[in-house]
Amino acid sequence: MLKFEIESKTVAEFNKLNNQGALVLRPEYQRKVVWSESAKVALMETILLGFPIPEVYLAYETTADGDETASVVDGQQRLSSLLDFLNGKYPLKNLDSSSLAEFNEKYFQDLPDGVRREFFQYRFPIRRLSNMEEGFIREVFTRVNKVNVVLTDQELRNAMLPGPFYDFLKDCANHSITVSSDIFSHNRRNRGGDLEFFAEVFGSCIFGLSNKKTELDERYDRFSANFEKYEEDSRDFLALLDFLTENIRWGGRPRWSNIVDLFTLIYVCWEFRLDLLGGSPNPSFYGQVFDDFQDSISKRKRGENVWSDNDARAMVFSVLGFSEEDAISLFDKYISGVRNSSDLSARRNRSNALREFLSKALEFNKKSN
Repeated sequence: MLKFEIESKTVAEFNKLNNQGALVLRPEYQRKVVWSESAKVALMETILLGFPIPEVYLAYETTADGDETASVVDGQQRLSSLLDFLNGKYPLKNLDSSSLAEFNEKYFQDLPDGVRREFFQYRFPIRRLSNMEEGFIREVFTRVNKVNVVLTDQELRNAMLPGPFYDFLKDCANHSITVSSDIFSHNRRNRGGDLEFFAEVFGSCIFGLSNKKTELDERYDRFSANFEKYEEDSRDFLALLDFLTENIRWGGRPRWSNIVDLFTLIYVCWEFRLDLLGGSPNPSFYGQVFDDFQDSISKRKRGENVWSDNDARAMVFSVLGFSEEDAISLFDKYISGVRNSSDLSARRNRSNALREFLSKALEFNKKSN
């Protein structure tokens, strides 16, 4: 087993190394600096708060004349962000910690003397590789990056926002609908993808459709801060999952066993939950019509005829009150919403098509019973 020296370096020491030209931030095997400004600010905030960060790997090379350079094997993004901040290339923005609110929009040189002094004294943990062959250093780089798995957004939420909302999401993720639909891979579940899916669907049910990237975090914070306000909604949501599990036909991998389609199904059914959960007559009827709806979507996507006299699906749509033209228009609207599936307009197209269909199915079921 190879052993590496463990040490630490202050921000001031890194700054000095860089100013002396003795710090090689981007060896040939390193990728370009790719962190967003928000990621850089988050690291600076961590340092200002004094919290620990992952260790940095440095490969030292010493010449016969005693000159020494340090090449960054792992930690380039962190150190580049640090040095850019020290050199005034970006300010602090949108800080999460209220204790640092006074520093918002400030550059490093604008911070109080005492704060800058403490910042320079912050220590990075270091793994030191001394005078090793380049081939070995490249192997270290490869192996470190293989095992360094970056936390997903949901894994960070799980760590930072425990409580009743997180417990509710775990109830959703453990619900039998996840087994029946089989939409989450083992890896997706391990990385919190199932929790994020239900957080997004529930948020859409309560606040309306949105673009996932712009509003999920804001909604998650609102639920976590005051979940008591939404407890009745959460009970209805779990009851709706019960209803769908019991009445949708899941066998044979139907289209509802797909994240995009299941999202739409839950969201639209939520709008009609009072009818569906309030003792709707013949609830198994919905399994049949939803099945016919998705079968027709699949046939339409394959370019097959979805309306013929001997087609049972066409008969179902006709009974519900759809003409051939209206039905095909409905299918095409839904299909158009599958492209760019998380885009807001695409979600609306899918939801509007399924809403129109479900509305007529509900009306027919009430009249016929």
